[in-house]
Amino acid sequence: MINLKLSNLITTVDAHTAGEPVRVVIGGIPRVIGNNILEKKEYFAKNYDHIRRLLMFEPRGHKDMYGAILTEPTREDCDFGVIFLDSGGYLDMCIHGCIGIVKVLLEIGMIQKKEPTTEVNLDTSAGKVKALAKIKGENIEEVTIRNVPSFLAMPDLEIKVPNIGLVKVDIAFGGNFYAIVNSSDLQTSVETGNAHKLIELGLTIRNIVNREVKVQHPLNKSINRVNLVEICDEPKNPEATYRNAVIFGAGQVDRSPCGTGTCAKMATLYGKGQLSVGEEILSESIIGTLFKGKVVSETKVGNFKAIVPEITGKAYITGFHQFVVENGDSLKYGFIL
Repeated sequence: MINLKLSNLITTVDAHTAGEPVRVVIGGIPRVIGNNILEKKEYFAKNYDHIRRLLMFEPRGHKDMYGAILTEPTREDCDFGVIFLDSGGYLDMCIHGCIGIVKVLLEIGMIQKKEPTTEVNLDTSAGKVKALAKIKGENIEEVTIRNVPSFLAMPDLEIKVPNIGLVKVDIAFGGNFYAIVNSSDLQTSVETGNAHKLIELGLTIRNIVNREVKVQHPLNKSINRVNLVEICDEPKNPEATYRNAVIFGAGQVDRSPCGTGTCAKMATLYGKGQLSVGEEILSESIIGTLFKGKVVSETKVGNFKAIVPEITGKAYITGFHQFVVENGDSLKYGFIL
């Protein structure tokens, strides 16, 4: 028998959606208190951020790790509440994460599969998110996420990027606020070999935008900064609409085409008259994986013309884990290089 003195034992199911990891915490953490999911997120960040670091940082994770804490929902029309984690902190919404969460919930029996479609509703700090899993036999063929309303907030801004000059930026909301730029304006391309340069540029642009531009979601006072930068390029896949690299957190690169980023891009195209209700796009990631996006309907968010978008993708389970903290471990809450 193993004789270890442990201070924590946390159970997760890990998955990936189009290449991007999601570590879903299903047990081993204290009850997260709050009257709504935003309060729960803030409570977790204030009291249990060491758990985020433990799970996201090395040696259990890495700089590009992503995760989600499942909680009791604070809305009667939702099945679970979700707090999204990354190496840099917390996000309000994540579609690749939602697809992975739905996969986990259905595969381990926390929600029963029903053919041909199983509905799962998630309580996020960006709002209620509806997921529809397409079921055939025991297989989950794909998951479609009906995202929160998305909108183009500030088109065609210009910022000055060091060593490059003036760069056009669109600020759009797709569950989080994005700064959207073209790779050609940054004198680079969306290639895996350019990952370090894309990270440097993305973090620089995020810092400049948050210093020079004030953003505010009209219905949620807590959503008031640009958290992600979406760098767009011409696609390599002939069926894709565009190719992207999304930079976020402490210099993370999304391996997937980024669901909320795709929603922000659709909202931008819609706001500029380049996409209509009912039309679809295919977004391609830096590693060549795809998400299907669709403009379902038009709506309004405050004074902004907005869209209700959907994203369709697929997730796969990669592991079942019990993470422990052994007493006396000086690196118990991890580190990032």
